This record gives sequence, structure tokens and C-alpha cells, in this order.
Amino acid sequence: MDSMQNGCFRVGFELLKNIEIVADLPGLYLRDERALVIADLHIGYEQALQKQGVYIPRSTYVKTKKVINDMIDEVKPEKIVMLGDVKHEFGVPSDQEWIEVKDLLKWLMDMGLEVHVVRGNHDNYIISILKKYGAGFHDPIMSIGRYILAHGHKLLGEMPKDVEVLLIGHEHPALAVKDHFGIKRKFKCFLKGSWNELTVIVLPALSPLASGSTINETPQSLLLSPILKDLVDIDSFKPIVVEAGAGVYEFPEIGKLKSTVI
Repeated sequence: MDSMQNGCFRVGFELLKNIEIVADLPGLYLRDERALVIADLHIGYEQALQKQGVYIPRSTYVKTKKVINDMIDEVKPEKIVMLGDVKHEFGVPSDQEWIEVKDLLKWLMDMGLEVHVVRGNHDNYIISILKKYGAGFHDPIMSIGRYILAHGHKLLGEMPKDVEVLLIGHEHPALAVKDHFGIKRKFKCFLKGSWNELTVIVLPALSPLASGSTINETPQSLLLSPILKDLVDIDSFKPIVVEAGAGVYEFPEIGKLKSTVI
């Protein structure tokens, strides 16, 4: 889009030392831990929509799996960490969720990857599946090196002194952008900012159906994550848009975007 010229285009975007966005996809690679990090897969979303009378083809899982495979091919990690909401239903997994979550875990394990899941608010009744396939389950956080990984749906306790970076999901951040015709679109984005002495990075949702919260239009008081709503200065965070096939675009701080037309 023409208005993307307001952002700075980058390839192989490094958010911090040893932390890079994987190509132009919604995943992070922690080089110092050989870990691929993704968030909010929401497997089974189609079946949940069908219960509400909304019928769409069940192709989301195939697309999700392809994106994960592309990221694995790109960075060749030793481990993969999913920051919660692997499945969509809050209660007992639906038939679709059972089948697709099992398939995902088996597929990742067969590649020799170490698999970890940080519990999200949708991840009830999933522990038995994870145990069956030998995946790690972490509630409410996973600590790895200088990183704390959490879903982001609840406030966290005091951070260990050696932690430098907090990675969360849950918010499904997106940026609202207008083209030269005035037509508005939403683009998934990462958010990067700080809280006290920690760098905070928010991952976009991996699910193609989770379009996201438009971070430059939503008041801070209405954000989903209590970490973003109550603890940080969201206007100081920078959005980094990812669009498969188009690239990675870094924008100015959210506070500046709210006062201008993108």
C-alpha cells in the first residue's frame, strides 16, 4: 500500500540483539536460545464460528501449519515456544481441536523439535494432550535465559533480576492503515516498548482469523492485556508491521500515529 511509505521497510528485522522477526512472518527467533516463538494459534476457531452460524472453509489449520513450516525452514530452531491460546474454545476441546492440536504436536516432534506451550486463557483441558506428546507446559510463565515468556492475559509477579526481555501475546496487535483512496486495512504487527527496565515485545496472532486489536485506534483502557492496559505507556511503543510477501515495516511510536492519518 502507498501509505506503507510512512513506515521504514526492513528485511531481516532485528528487534534487539539476538531477537529477530522471522522473514516477514508473525514469529520471533531468539538466536541465543535457538528458539522460535509464536503466539495465539487459536486452532479450532472455524468450528466455534460454525456454532454461531458463521460458516467458513476449514483451511485455517493448513495455512497456519504452512506458516510455521516456512519459519522453521528459515531459522532452523532447536525448540519452538507457543505463547498460549494454542486452541480456541475455552472449555473441553472440540473435535477439530483434538485432531489438529495432536497433528501439530506430532508433526513438530517428528522434526526433532523441543516443544513448549505457555498457558493462555483458552488453553483449558490441553495438558493431557501435551503430556502425551512430551511437550513442555508452563503456567503462568516460561523462563529461558534472559527472557520471560508469558501469554499476557494476567499480571505477573516480580521479575527475576537477570531477566531483560518480556515476550507476550494475547493482544493480537494490528495497525490500521489507510491507502490513498481512504480505504482502511488492518495489518498485524509486533509491538516493542519498555516496562521499568525490561524490554517488552508483543507478538501478533498467528491465526489468520484473529485479525487483531487496532493499536492506533484503541484507547489504552480498552486493551485486552492488563500488562499493556495498566503497566506500560502504550503510546511509547513502536509497531512493526509484518505482511507476508510485502516485508517488515517499522512505524513511529503509537502516540505519534494517533495524532496523524497513516
